[in-house]
Amino acid sequence: MASPLRFDGRVVLVTGAGGGLGRAYALAFAERGASVVVNDLGGDFKGLGKGSFAAADKVVEEIRSKGGKAVANYDSVEAGEKIVRTALEAFGRIGDVSLILRDSSFGRISDEDWDIIHRVHLRGSFQVTRAAWNHMKKQKFGRIVMTSSASGIYGNFGQASYSAAKLGLLGFSNTLAIEGKTSNIHCNTIAPTAGSRMTQTVMAEDLLKALKPDYVAPLVLWLCHESCEENGSLFEVGGGWIGKLRWERTLGAIVRQKNQPVTPEAVKANWKKICDFDNATKPQSIQESVASLIGVVNTIDSDGGVSTNHTSHAASTATSEFAGAIGHKFPPFSSAYTELETIMYALGVGASVKEPKDMKFIYEGSTDFSCLPTFGVIIAQKFVIGGGLSEIPGFSVNLAKVLHGEQYLELYKPLPRAGNLRCEAVVADVLDKGSGSVILVDVYSYFEEELICYNQFSLFLVGSGGTGGKRTSDKVKATVAVPNRPPDAVLTDTTSLNQAALYRLSGDWNPLHIDPNFAGFAGFDKPILHGLCTFGFSARHVLQKFADNDVSRFKAIKVRFAKPVYPGQTLQTEMWKEGNRIHFQTKIQETGDIVISNAYVDLMPTSDTSAQTPSEELQSTLVFEEIGRRLKDIGHEVAKKVNAVFEWHITKGGNIAAKWTIDLKSGFGKVYQGPAKGPADATFTLSDEDFMDVVLGKLDPQKVMSLRAHSSSLLPF
Repeated sequence: MASPLRFDGRVVLVTGAGGGLGRAYALAFAERGASVVVNDLGGDFKGLGKGSFAAADKVVEEIRSKGGKAVANYDSVEAGEKIVRTALEAFGRIGDVSLILRDSSFGRISDEDWDIIHRVHLRGSFQVTRAAWNHMKKQKFGRIVMTSSASGIYGNFGQASYSAAKLGLLGFSNTLAIEGKTSNIHCNTIAPTAGSRMTQTVMAEDLLKALKPDYVAPLVLWLCHESCEENGSLFEVGGGWIGKLRWERTLGAIVRQKNQPVTPEAVKANWKKICDFDNATKPQSIQESVASLIGVVNTIDSDGGVSTNHTSHAASTATSEFAGAIGHKFPPFSSAYTELETIMYALGVGASVKEPKDMKFIYEGSTDFSCLPTFGVIIAQKFVIGGGLSEIPGFSVNLAKVLHGEQYLELYKPLPRAGNLRCEAVVADVLDKGSGSVILVDVYSYFEEELICYNQFSLFLVGSGGTGGKRTSDKVKATVAVPNRPPDAVLTDTTSLNQAALYRLSGDWNPLHIDPNFAGFAGFDKPILHGLCTFGFSARHVLQKFADNDVSRFKAIKVRFAKPVYPGQTLQTEMWKEGNRIHFQTKIQETGDIVISNAYVDLMPTSDTSAQTPSEELQSTLVFEEIGRRLKDIGHEVAKKVNAVFEWHITKGGNIAAKWTIDLKSGFGKVYQGPAKGPADATFTLSDEDFMDVVLGKLDPQKVMSLRAHSSSLLPF
């Protein structure tokens, strides 16, 4: 059973706490350890006049009688500073504060009392919040719950002023949620239905019991708890039921053409589309809302038509236009790189000198220097970075509205340490997901006419769906859910604050990852990390844990990007081994948010030397055994001269058939079958036949193995 939520050391200020919902909140917080300021003006259920303070005093007395901490305040919410001062004087602080700003009790009020309604409900909430805001920011903590009403959300006959004030609170709360987020101040809104002084004269007794304020309080306590990450949300609650609300918007229709006026006749003609909520979108920020309108303007200005609005929220795209995009081939392009680019990429995805086994990825002088397998996406991404998406027939792509949904990469052999690869990209399929379209782009990369790797980019175009096209495709490289059991292995890496700045040097220059202003316009608090950077971190973790950084064992990877990562956060890769497939998901350790989901890496199987090619059948076995015998006589002198450990991978038929280690690091040296028992200074992979040709002098070891060190001392016997 989960541990109970406690509020020890927290100060909670509840307005209107003399009865009804406010009383229920105050009692519940006090019971769980909070120090409570019970504010109530003491007016009657119509909100008229100022009472005898008895309401607040009774609640304080009730809390104290149960061993709790509470103090009464009788000021109007318009005097917000006085209410906050009460908390400071009574409890010495208000930094760790939660504000529960609820209804003051008003009955049926005429239009002449409009200002009274707004002063109490809207301005009063502003005054109390403003008085506490800087204290919250200073302490880097705050929880605010505004109390709206169904009347504000839906409207209600005879409550024009009340409804306006209550919906105003929602807008106020949403903005506070945005402005307070960086200071750990969360603001949410509730619209409760509960028995109170307002409703006791109009509700039946049994209904009043069913709608007890006690049934609302648990939601308020959760929203105010330090572990709750909910922010900027609206909830309806009552009678033991809780539901979250959100805005919804139709796909709409474009009703003008380039250089043409908008007419009411055009509006009438498109009215059905304008009001059709099938495949509706659900914008969650002003940036999302504005971006769609900008997309509309760009589409009209560039295409001049009403029907070709593929990146806007228009529902006029025909399925046949999608068909025209399928099979579209992008112009072939080349991707040239040197060791510098592969090293830069490795550093960008977290490889470090702190991990000795990473040296093979970041030091070109390593005898087993290798290119990280996921560098394959860098080779293939040029069609996106270079604006190739704009060439797809039937689509007018706004890159600001393109999301990288999923990625698949398959290698047919390890990437060369440097090279110039020729790439061919084609639109494999287009899917209609309602709120947008998914474009599948397959990219094939060749090195000297040999296919080296294959990528599938799954790109989501926000707002271009809703045309009735197909939703699935047999061409999709599908994701796979992770097993329902604890992970077999977990690795973590803390990203640097400069991680995005470093990774972008591999070719993704999107300002979203470096420019705070651009990131802010896109709806983020600060620049975010590239999804493919997180992809690289995760793949590196799998390769390290289950393949000992052996790039020859990497076969394929598939991921789904779920949430963004901010530079400086810690990535936690959870891995499950099932045969040669390693399932994984990646989380942000600090928040628990899953950022890569339903992912896997397929590894090439390790060779079973006893089952495939017994080492006795390998000619090289005789050589290693002979070296071992000779070391007994001259091993001491050789070890002093060489001072290195060599690991040999002998292949047969393309598979590793045996591993041998020659340890010339200390003592008299030794030779044994199997991988090195400590770090190897060099690892050589060679076929049994080539190994024997080198031993017999038929092949130059430098040319065969492309070695940069120790080559002249490989076989000193």
